[in-house]
Amino acid sequence: MAKLYFRYGAMGSAKTMNLLAVAHNYEQQGKRVVLIKPALDDRFGADLIRSRAGLVRRADICVNADTSLNYEDFRGADCVIVDECQFLSEYLVHQLRNITVDLDIPVICYGLRTNFKTRLFEGSKRLMELADSIEEVKTTCAFCNRKAVYNIKLRSGSGCATGEEIELGAEELYQPTCCRCFEARIGAQNPLRDVDHLVELWLVRHGETNENASGILSGHIEAELSPRGIEQARALKPKLSNIYFDHVYASSLKRALDTAHYAGQDPEPVDALREFCFGDYDGRPIRELPKDWVDALYTFTTDFETPNGENIAMVNARVTSFLNKLAPGRYLIFAHGGVIRTIAKNLGADRFIQNGTALIVDWTHRYIMGTVE
Repeated sequence: MAKLYFRYGAMGSAKTMNLLAVAHNYEQQGKRVVLIKPALDDRFGADLIRSRAGLVRRADICVNADTSLNYEDFRGADCVIVDECQFLSEYLVHQLRNITVDLDIPVICYGLRTNFKTRLFEGSKRLMELADSIEEVKTTCAFCNRKAVYNIKLRSGSGCATGEEIELGAEELYQPTCCRCFEARIGAQNPLRDVDHLVELWLVRHGETNENASGILSGHIEAELSPRGIEQARALKPKLSNIYFDHVYASSLKRALDTAHYAGQDPEPVDALREFCFGDYDGRPIRELPKDWVDALYTFTTDFETPNGENIAMVNARVTSFLNKLAPGRYLIFAHGGVIRTIAKNLGADRFIQNGTALIVDWTHRYIMGTVE
């Protein structure tokens, strides 16, 4: 008995070119092929099947959801090939299945497996259930070199997971993507996570300052980025440019704002994200400060305090008060070593990160997701 084949792949995996090549090979051998396509896919013409490489030919049959196929159209055919099969109705998939049984003609269906919301299309779902052979046509992610598994819909360059399931477009609207790049570009609309509640934080420590390099304690003083710090900030730009953020915030201190600007971001300044106020010790060389106080600073013990300055509990209160008011989404935050370390302590981790690096945090579920260095 002939088989029903489902060959699926992400956008840009050359499915249609593969389809046309198979049709050409059959016809070179003097065999008859019947080409079917959904009528709703009229991007290149109502009855045209066209690959991105420029190959074009006409479909023999264009179908709608309620089309009843006539067996007489398939008498003497050696193969039936279907383009964009994800748009087929269950009714049509059942008819294709019946052609393989009743007429003993192989049927090869090409299409997408899932939509931009990572859900199976109607036609693809039924083919996954009924096909004798399921094969993947592989391609790489448009944003990295991993294998593409999803299709991302783009709006003004950012990923989008809202709208109608069927919205015809090509490269300008959809791109193949791996799971990691899909999540990076979708943000709060991510269908793969608990997006109704998830607050994701990308916490960037500002670039090195002249004061950092000189061993001067910098809290609320206005420290300046060093040449190295400027380079660290600029190096962040390509790492952040393809990530979707619902909003960008920064400490209102100049070094954090400058880091954001060199990284290609336009943040909203927030006083609550400022570094510790080190009171009487602010702006002084660390080597001149009491050793027991410096040891407490580096070990970040809960009883750490500064004369006429802030302790960990005070900084924790103002920072977490701000974070707890954030709506679900992905946020980029340019801040300071002490502030980020305070946030990490809320997660049960004592994490001090270097200048110009980032800590990625699931604030909703209170765990560290990764780092950007």
